Amino acid sequence: MRTWKMISAIAALALLCATAAHAQTPQRGFSVVLLLGETQTTGAGDGLPPAPALRKALSDVKDFLPYRSYRVLDTQWLRGGSTRMKGLDDQEYDVDLTGDEIMPNPFHPKTGMLNVIFHLQEVGAAANPSEEFGRSVAAAEMQKRLAEMQRSLTNGTTVAEGGRARTSDEIAQLTKQIRMARARKLIDSKFEMAIGETVVVGTSKIGGDKGLVVLLTSVAGGK
Repeated sequence: MRTWKMISAIAALALLCATAAHAQTPQRGFSVVLLLGETQTTGAGDGLPPAPALRKALSDVKDFLPYRSYRVLDTQWLRGGSTRMKGLDDQEYDVDLTGDEIMPNPFHPKTGMLNVIFHLQEVGAAANPSEEFGRSVAAAEMQKRLAEMQRSLTNGTTVAEGGRARTSDEIAQLTKQIRMARARKLIDSKFEMAIGETVVVGTSKIGGDKGLVVLLTSVAGGK
């Protein structure tokens, strides 16, 4: 019985120390930066964003990226969990982020490291391949309807449907529905990073010579 009490006391002490160490972690949260990358330069300079940490992170992987210029689309700050970011043409993206500190151990002795899981998807992306297929069929049908409505509007005619004229507002609404039906998962990444480090999480093409580039900074707090 005495041995068991001693083991329990040691375990409780170890748990208390681990909890205290986690509570005192210098890691405060994450800065997420969404960039638009383009294969053509758009002006003077080297095409990199002005922030030093972003410039360094992009320079470190420049040989693996096809883009020559970058523009900041949105930035968000979060401790973890989910947020929403804005891109081109009112496109929105859902971000989900988990970052847990790696407690030093014999197999991973380095301190100040985080396990990060990062997801980026267009708002309303399908949950599985079966749903993606069904949505693609629906999107194709909606695209045909959209083409007919646009032709009617261009020709200066109105086509009644159920006693209601098709308008530019209806075209805008159908365009939005098509975008939602075609929403995709863009980046799923799991990696380690140091507290205070900035990394390029991943990239995703969005058409033509353009692509999204996501940078993540683990922001260190004060002591």
